[in-house]
Amino acid sequence: MGEIAGKLLPVLQALMPGFLATIVFYWLADAKKPGQFEQVIQALICTALITFVVDLISEMLRWVGQWHSFGQWTTNVATTWSLALAVVFGLCLAYLSQHDLLYKFARRIGLTSRASVGEWRYAFLRFPDRGIVLNFKDGRRLMGYPLAWPAEPEEGHFLMEFPTWLVDDEAQPQEGVTFLMVSNSDVQWVEFLEPQGNVK
Repeated sequence: MGEIAGKLLPVLQALMPGFLATIVFYWLADAKKPGQFEQVIQALICTALITFVVDLISEMLRWVGQWHSFGQWTTNVATTWSLALAVVFGLCLAYLSQHDLLYKFARRIGLTSRASVGEWRYAFLRFPDRGIVLNFKDGRRLMGYPLAWPAEPEEGHFLMEFPTWLVDDEAQPQEGVTFLMVSNSDVQWVEFLEPQGNVK
């Protein structure tokens, strides 16, 4: 058992930057977590990229060291750079995913028609300031501003601000109720309203 742990520990330490980058990404990004095998592949790719950047930094600092020395490049320094870059890498990936920047560029040049998040999440991220109408399976309709929405179309809850029931297309505000939480399992479809200026 000790031999296996001794062989695995260096491998895990080598992959630590990639795992840290993916952990930071999945903590922050509104993305589905893949299976374990895919997570390991992602960690390997991130580790390779981070190692490449750390090697570039090392070479650059050695070149600059001809004129000014910042200290000796050690394993601890390389590890510190790797972990710091892993956190920055994870944060950047989460930002790019949340704002759909890479996929937006890819859509613009015709490489894909997809968004960085699924269609469900993309719709809510695309129209964050619009009111919506939730159409319930039993025929009721609720209008309001979504402060939070489910990550998936099958489960979770909507947190609606200024909830207003629509009865025969007539608005009936909820007196004394500012927020209403609605189970997504009761909702059949969602309507996005035209922008109303700065009503909210």
